[in-house]
Amino acid sequence: MREAALIIHFIGLAMGLGTSFAFMFLGIASSKMEKNDGINFMLKAMSISRMGHIGLTLLILSGL
Repeated sequence: MREAALIIHFIGLAMGLGTSFAFMFLGIASSKMEKNDGINFMLKAMSISRMGHIGLTLLILSGL
């Protein structure tokens, strides 16, 4: 059981960190666009934040 919780914990960690890095690179890309295009681009990219929320939830639940 400990191994399964550890695997889920690291999957949650990877999802959370992956989301952070994705938003960093998307922010850099959107800063090079025109203002309106960059805003629309980031609004569409906000769906990635759901992956970060799920990863954080897995991380917390598997750490208990």
